[in-house]
Amino acid sequence: MLMTSQDIDPQAVLGFIVRRQQTPETACAYLGTDPSEIRADLEGLDQHWLETVRISASADGRIHGAAVVEWDEELDRSWVHGPWVEEDALRTAGPELLAAVTAQAPVAAHEMYADVARDGMAWLAQHCGWRAGEANFEYSRTSPPPAGPQASDARAATGADEPTLRELHEREFPGTYATTEELLDPDGTYSTSVIDGERAPVGYVSWQLQGEAAVYIDFLAVHPGARRKGLGQRLIAAAQEASGRSTVALTVDEHRPDARAFYAALGFTLTAATRPYRLQRPA
Repeated sequence: MLMTSQDIDPQAVLGFIVRRQQTPETACAYLGTDPSEIRADLEGLDQHWLETVRISASADGRIHGAAVVEWDEELDRSWVHGPWVEEDALRTAGPELLAAVTAQAPVAAHEMYADVARDGMAWLAQHCGWRAGEANFEYSRTSPPPAGPQASDARAATGADEPTLRELHEREFPGTYATTEELLDPDGTYSTSVIDGERAPVGYVSWQLQGEAAVYIDFLAVHPGARRKGLGQRLIAAAQEASGRSTVALTVDEHRPDARAFYAALGFTLTAATRPYRLQRPA
């Protein structure tokens, strides 16, 4: 039976979500595992979670599953948090919960994420007509920021580098979420450094600060003719030195296994592997 937060004690619902979130087999990729952070994230959604949550429960109030949704009408997209479902209730409660939360969102496109190892989510998506997307692999490494001249051969990018950076950026990341102009915008959120070749830059790295201790590398690319010379490692050092951050984080798409091997060889640890599932309703 489907219920709302008015039918069941919200604290019981939150407790169920926390327990499911702390279990890798049933966790939602959007949230962490700390109870206070989970609650803060839920309360920070565009639509308050208590308004959109739908609960699968027995007649005596025992919770079997829960799901939450938020949406952006301008983007015409929703994001499903969950469904969090007990393992033995996925095939009965999962489809009903997914349908109930997405029905609330006045948008055409819907999206949810899960760990690539969650076979249950893959089944649920396929059963409900959602399309599996390319997996994302998140990596992290913590080490003291370089001091002194270790990254001295890198410099801050300027507007004059735009033609070369555009070629590198569009070759390595076609159709990505940030343009070359955004990477070079002095008033934007990105910082970009380059390493010069004989006539023009042969590699670049673009990053943003993340939290209090990390630098997040959005883009790193080296010209094919300059690879296997340590430029990638020097560009990472440049970002870490310029930011002063001890932790470097980044994400690699599934279709780039060479990049995943490269970061693993540099001591980066795989921290998460998630796959998106999407549904596009007819106009």
